This record gives sequence, structure tokens and C-alpha cells, in this order.
Amino acid sequence: MAGRITPSERIVAIVPARFASERLPGKPLADIAGIPMIIRVLQGIRDSVDRAVAATDDKRIMDAVDNAGFEVVYTGEAASGTHRVFKAWSLLGFPGETIINVQGDEPLVNKDWISSLTAVPSEDDQVITLARRIPAELAGSPDSVKVVINDRQEALYFSRYPIPYKASILLEHIGIYSFSPESLKRCIAAGSTALSRTERLEQLAWLERGVRIRVVTGEFRGIGVDTEKDLDRAVEYFNT
Repeated sequence: MAGRITPSERIVAIVPARFASERLPGKPLADIAGIPMIIRVLQGIRDSVDRAVAATDDKRIMDAVDNAGFEVVYTGEAASGTHRVFKAWSLLGFPGETIINVQGDEPLVNKDWISSLTAVPSEDDQVITLARRIPAELAGSPDSVKVVINDRQEALYFSRYPIPYKASILLEHIGIYSFSPESLKRCIAAGSTALSRTERLEQLAWLERGVRIRVVTGEFRGIGVDTEKDLDRAVEYFNT
């Protein structure tokens, strides 16, 4: 259900949750130590933002979120996670000075992630995201998205391939973004490009259309859940 907009809302986090994951169908409802993953994500961010909302295309997810006492919006189909966030933000009445897109498959998200994003001043031509350093031998999976940055901590390129070539430590991108209202609109207007379709990474289209992506690096311990093996790791973490 959609909640009431209040004037004090500065930071609004929206969690896109699509039911039909190709590799892990029903992923947002995957059981992680007795709690659905989408609820784990909402629990991880609720004390760090003024409003936390799930955005979904499925009634089962809506019911789970609503029953857990969180806010949820039905968006129908969406071209990407960010398009789903934009749809939800529109349906909510465009609240907030900062809109944070928190991927629904990051159950270890926490207040440190949010504070690291919001510590960077928001600008209309800039998106802010996170990355962590990982050894090159752990970065071979295409599910692990790598990012290369310049000396201003801005993204030069994202890839599912280990880049840069022969580096011993790589930067792994984390699926969380902070937008200003204007930068979110610019990213939606960017559409897709040959590069973004080839890599299956929407943020490449943003870069091509002139949106700067500031990358904040840190430990940011997490488990992006894309496969059954990832899910087992997340369950083990919460059971210890």
C-alpha cells in the first residue's frame, strides 16, 4: 500500500523487486533464515532513510511486504530496475530530495551503505553508487559487475568482464544508486545503447548520455543473490 507523503521526507529509498528472475524465480521471496529477502533489504535500510518503499510487479511480493508492515507500490512491467524505481516514485507523487535505488537482492545492505551514498553532495548531472575491492580471482563471474574509475572517483566503464586487464585487485560494483530528481529523470531519458544492451548494464547508457557516476569505494560487505549458491551463502550468514 502507498503511504502518506510528508514534507519532511528528504531521502526516499525504493527497492525494485521483480518476481520472474531468470536464474532464481521468485527471488524477492526467497527464504533467508525465516525472512523473505525483500524484507531483509527493507529492514536493512529503514532506519537510514525517511521513507522505504518496495516496488514490484507481483501480488505475492506486495502481500509479503504489506504483511511485514512496509510500504509497497505496484508498478506493473518495467524495462529495468531503475525504470521500476521511476514508476514507483511517480506513483508516490515524486517525493524526496534524494532517491535511492536499492537492489532487492542485496540482503546485507545496511546504514553504512546509505550514509556513504548520502555523504556525497547530490548534483543534477550525477549519480552516486558504491564499489568494493575484490581479488581478481574472485571476479570472473559475469554476475559480478566490475567498474573502472578515474582520479575523480568517477566511473569510466562498467563490465561483466574482469577489467582492467591483469590487475590483481578489481572494483566490484554494488547494486545501489543515489539520484537527485533531475539525475533520475536524465537516466530514464537515456534509454538504451549498443553498449548497455551488449553488457546488459543500464548504467552504460547513462555514461554515454553524459551523466556522471561518482563511485564511493569501501568494504561494504555484502552478498548479491543471483544463484542458489549465493542464496545458500546469505542463509549461512544470517544463521551464524
